[in-house]
Amino acid sequence: MINIAINNENTIKLAQRLGHHQNLQETIEKALEMYVQYLEQQAICQEFGTVDFAEDYDYKKQRGIQ
Repeated sequence: MINIAINNENTIKLAQRLGHHQNLQETIEKALEMYVQYLEQQAICQEFGTVDFAEDYDYKKQRGIQ
């Protein structure tokens, strides 16, 4: 078990109410889960535009389309 100090109790109560969580632990676990998901999405978004395509690639030739 990890002990944490939460300064903004109103935010926790709001998250618990909006998320229909039964207790503080469930609320914080869901918040951490969503935070990790957000960070993973940000990492994926940073990869957009970084793929280099071969100049001589011919998709028609590979698919057998002429």
